[in-house]
Amino acid sequence: MVARIPIEEAMMTLKDKKGPGFSYFYKALKKYNIDYLSWRKVESFDELPLLCLLGVEFPTYGHSVLYYDGIFYDPEFGVLESYTPAGEIKHYVELFVDELYKDRQVDIRLPEDFKEAFENDHEAFEIFNSLPYPDKSKLINGISHYKNAAVRKNNITKIMDKIKTM
Repeated sequence: MVARIPIEEAMMTLKDKKGPGFSYFYKALKKYNIDYLSWRKVESFDELPLLCLLGVEFPTYGHSVLYYDGIFYDPEFGVLESYTPAGEIKHYVELFVDELYKDRQVDIRLPEDFKEAFENDHEAFEIFNSLPYPDKSKLINGISHYKNAAVRKNNITKIMDKIKTM
């Protein structure tokens, strides 16, 4: 669906004796030039991006669910408008397909440390606001895994400089 290829081709790409593992998904994303950001913890369904792959954990197994624009595409439970199976959605990988974002306003939640950085660098903030959503998300969320405050602050400073060269 995301790669816009026949289902048979997708099945061959993801073929595995135990079902498609995450390494197969990453290989498929790279094969079909679908850009992505690595796993992030789900804080709230309200903050899920337009398109993402969800990691769902059940008591005895886990699997992936495609989420697009408020709809869950679950290989086991079908197409759902709200996620009702007993599994817990833990993480997601944001997927970027540029055509989905054309002529579409998508808001991005700025973490507090980015808000502070933008308050001190109005030039970077103006340029950032002019960027399309996928670029904004990659800049802001691409460092979500940095928990050390000093390392994160240093990376935000580098991102502010990078924005000004765009």
